[in-house]
Amino acid sequence: MASTPDLSNSQAEHDNPDINRNYDGSTQTIPGATMGRHTAFQLAGQHMITNLERLESINPSSGAMFWKAVLTALGDCADQVEIYTEAALKHGATEDEILAVINHASSFAGTPRAVNTMRRIAGTLASARQFERPRETVVRLRDHDTLIREYSPGAAGTPIILIHALSMDGRMFTEVAPSLTSAGRVITYDLRGHGYARGAPLTTSLDHLVDDLKQLVDILDIEKADVYGASYGGAVAQYFTLAHPSRVRSLCTMATSAQGHPLLATRATRAEEGHMQELVAEAIIRWFLPETIALNPWFVRYARANVEQVRVEEWAAAWRAMAALDCLHRIPEISVPILVLAGKQDASATPEHMKPIYQESPNGTYVELDPGTHMMVMEQPEAVANALLNFRKVVDEKC
Repeated sequence: MASTPDLSNSQAEHDNPDINRNYDGSTQTIPGATMGRHTAFQLAGQHMITNLERLESINPSSGAMFWKAVLTALGDCADQVEIYTEAALKHGATEDEILAVINHASSFAGTPRAVNTMRRIAGTLASARQFERPRETVVRLRDHDTLIREYSPGAAGTPIILIHALSMDGRMFTEVAPSLTSAGRVITYDLRGHGYARGAPLTTSLDHLVDDLKQLVDILDIEKADVYGASYGGAVAQYFTLAHPSRVRSLCTMATSAQGHPLLATRATRAEEGHMQELVAEAIIRWFLPETIALNPWFVRYARANVEQVRVEEWAAAWRAMAALDCLHRIPEISVPILVLAGKQDASATPEHMKPIYQESPNGTYVELDPGTHMMVMEQPEAVANALLNFRKVVDEKC
């Protein structure tokens, strides 16, 4: 094992925390933000420093996030923690990503240090916040817990329920939901097998997910809602409207169709055969524009992480449920207003797949976004929010 330079503090270093020893043992006066590097070297040597500096040059936010974890573990580094928080935010890290780093660090640093870190950076996070933080509540359904996020929970009028895509969770509406609060209360929740509801008994069908949603609206005492779903969530929204028409005032299907395909079930089989890494890459390429993937913004990182961390059995169950989607022939039964929101660049639910819903609907509206991708909720949030608000306004006038 390579020898480690003597990094013990001299009296001068004790009196001036901005004096830091270099990795060769010499000293220089540098801002206290180097404390994370100092500690990382003590933990794992120059090899870690070299690799992390390389990471910083490629993705500055990732480097800043790592140093934050080190400082959380070290404790008593308030100024340095704030410096790295500001750096991470500057380079595109989200509040949720920063909180996740602290949560992970707490497992080896301990809860008190994690709490102290949170207290120190709370003001920095609040001042940088661009969107309203929702009220989060854990709700117990029949056989599992889920997490609901409520925006403007006390608002009057018909609530909007947003249902997320396969592999995502309610956080995919981070930039859309706050924009909808001008119309009233907005609710997201995590579907069985996703987000907070991971580990629930496996999904057996779309009807199974409808039963979950029915119990949720009963628990929340929601008599009638505007139900808007994206992709997998759009399939659930259609089935829910058909099963419980009296509980739905309007319906929106985003980036979804009304007819499944056997190809979708192969994604389940391939995952079970050990090809999950291939599926991660395919999903990201299918969901976003190439130039967006190259920029790697928060929602691409979020989507990729969700797929990488998925349990294969939950992924497979969800895709088999989606493959069995079959309600196009029943769309004429839906009398409430329907918005069919398609994306011109959507490689999964193409406009050709979505137009039949509008064509079969007795009260439908078709809107096609350009640009508009499969994950338009995240990639084109402003356009999506505007389309939903315009639709909601029309529904309010009709009802």
